[in-house]
Amino acid sequence: MDIKKGLTIAIVVLLIFVGISIVIGSNKDRRVFFINDFSKPIENSIPSKLDKDYSYQIVKVKGKTNDTILIQPCEDCAPKKLVGKIDEKFQIKFQKGKSIMRFDPYKATDGDLKIIHKIR
Repeated sequence: MDIKKGLTIAIVVLLIFVGISIVIGSNKDRRVFFINDFSKPIENSIPSKLDKDYSYQIVKVKGKTNDTILIQPCEDCAPKKLVGKIDEKFQIKFQKGKSIMRFDPYKATDGDLKIIHKIR
């Protein structure tokens, strides 16, 4: 193996490790829920880091339900009613403290949802 080929392989491996580190590190302020059991509500909180500044808390809801669900995208927000085919994004100003998101199946008994809760 010549030096150019060895150097190229080393750079590619290094870039893969850097990419994996970035993805793993960025997921600490993010939580993903896949919901197909509509028998219980979900509450999630993400604490902010003391040494980091944030701008927004974001809740994305995508999927479908057979009836109405309730999403409370932040602690001080009023619950939002969603039904049927859902593709919603809630972006609320956030600086410090805990970002809290609540999901309530309300009247829905069936469906498939993906909920992403994150701060950035």
